[in-house]
Formats: sequence, structure tokens, C-alpha cells
Amino acid sequence: MPRLVKPKRAYNATLRQEQAQLTRQRILGAARKLLVEGVYSRVTMEEIARHAGVAYQTLYAVFRTKLRLAEAIIAEDWPLISAALSMLGEARSSGDPAVWLAVIPAMSRRIYEPCADLMRFLRESGDVDLLGQYRQVEQRRHSQLQPLVALLDGSPRLRQGLSAGEAVDLIWSLSGPDQYIQLVFERGWTPDRYERWLAETLRVLVLRRR
Repeated sequence: MPRLVKPKRAYNATLRQEQAQLTRQRILGAARKLLVEGVYSRVTMEEIARHAGVAYQTLYAVFRTKLRLAEAIIAEDWPLISAALSMLGEARSSGDPAVWLAVIPAMSRRIYEPCADLMRFLRESGDVDLLGQYRQVEQRRHSQLQPLVALLDGSPRLRQGLSAGEAVDLIWSLSGPDQYIQLVFERGWTPDRYERWLAETLRVLVLRRR
């Protein structure tokens, strides 16, 4: 009688990939909480693995270094910044400074609601590479406002005593992450209240009264 051979279980690549993705997301979630709320230099990979409920070897196999892990956390939400910056297309096509000053607060809120904690982490991490990424984001945000300089230059809408370049610098500064962090994170404002305040403040500071 021929010997019965137990068939091998089919290898389920899709299931394996799904499990790997779930593990990755669990690690990223734990790491974001620890790195953003703590001090970057003091948080260890062992601590992250423990909070994620995975073996240190698993964490190391996926990310290798704390810097690569931090960069992966940032990459998860970075596309949201690009999507928010695209809102300025509406302002550019309008040719109206008032539209710019309405769009910028809405854009800022869309960036900072998911990403303000990450931007603070980048700036305060003490890591040269991460700080460089923060500066790139801020430089890009400033460069996106440059068409407004030409629009305001010589415009009767610009507040007296303020140059177009100074106006854009004010807009860039007030719509930066620090204001959102201080008002929403530290003072308990709602994102709606922040957006309304920023829109009114920019309008008063930059444009003449009609």
C-alpha cells in the first residue's frame, strides 16, 4: 500500500505581507508616541520595541536605525503637507491678496492638525539630518508664498508702511507651526478657532481697511 504523504500547506504570501504591514504600523505608532512626546536622544530602540510589543530583532530587521525609523514616521504623513500646499493653486489663480489670506489659514490647519507634533519633533530632535528636513519644509513653505510678493508690490490693498516682502515674511511667520503648537497644543484652542484667528490677524496686518 502506497504511503500517504501529507500535502504541504500552500505559502500565503499575501497573508505574510499583511502581517508584516501590521507589525510595521504597530512599530510606527509606538515610535511616534515615544519620539514625539519624549526626547529623541533618550528614547532607545529597545524601548520602542517593548512598547510596540515586538522583539528587538524584529524592529532592527525592519528599520535598522532610530534615524531610519524616525524618517519612516515622518514619511507616513509628509504627503499630507504636499496636498495642503497644493491649495495655494486656488490663491495663485485668483490674483486676489484677500483670497491668499483666506487660503493660507486653511492650508496651515490642514498641515498642522496631523503634522504639527512631527514638525516640533524634527526641530527639537537634536539630529542634524532631521533638523535639515524641518528647514527644507519651512523653506518650501516660504517659497510657495513668493508669488504673493509680486501681487502685493505696489498694490493699493497693501497696508501703508509695509513692503510686499515684509508682508510675506509676516504671513510666513504667523502661519508657521509655532503658533499652532502654542495655541492648540499648549493653550487648548480648537483648530477651528486657530484658523479663524489666523485669517483675521493676517487680514488686519497686511491689508488696508476699505
